[in-house]
Amino acid sequence: MSFRGHALIWHSMAPKWLENEDSQTMRKSIVDHITNVLNHYKGKIDTWDVVNEAIDDSSNGNGWKLRNSFLYKKNKDFIDLSFKTARKVDPNVKLFYNDYNTEGIYGKSESVYQFVADMKKRNIPIDGVGIQYHVSVQKQPQLSKITNLIGKYCKLGLEVHITELDVSCQGACNTGNERSKQGEVFSNALKACLSNSCCTGFLVWGVGD
Repeated sequence: MSFRGHALIWHSMAPKWLENEDSQTMRKSIVDHITNVLNHYKGKIDTWDVVNEAIDDSSNGNGWKLRNSFLYKKNKDFIDLSFKTARKVDPNVKLFYNDYNTEGIYGKSESVYQFVADMKKRNIPIDGVGIQYHVSVQKQPQLSKITNLIGKYCKLGLEVHITELDVSCQGACNTGNERSKQGEVFSNALKACLSNSCCTGFLVWGVGD
């Protein structure tokens, strides 16, 4: 059985003492945390979301903007540092960047692609991208768009995981029409994944849908 680890570095849910550290102390904390966690789970977890949700929501496809989090304010290279540290500690584990609004609906989808492509260009060790896929029956990606988007990551030599799929409804999801629409969104997500050989993971966000 394969296991994914989520997430090593995230601006949210962080302890206050980390937020209050100075730049150099925070760098050491990042390195120590990644080192300790990866060593503890070495050989048990196949894939890690190294950094989660670092691209700002205002990114519209014309380049990207990093979220102005405490991590970025004090260490603008924290993403590079995190991925390099993870690769050094465990060369065999797969390293992913994970984010939301990356399903081809919003401009942020293209920004995340550009950001990851830049990481590859700069030889930052990254193996894949997690597309969270929090959508609704009213706001869902076109099958062709999400299929093509995953294909673009394939061409970069990266894997893709759909990591947090859930589909909300405008009203109650237990009505026949809404449930049918919800099922169509799930079906299209799976079709897009299966249409691309680099899409190697498909995870749902809970069991309520």
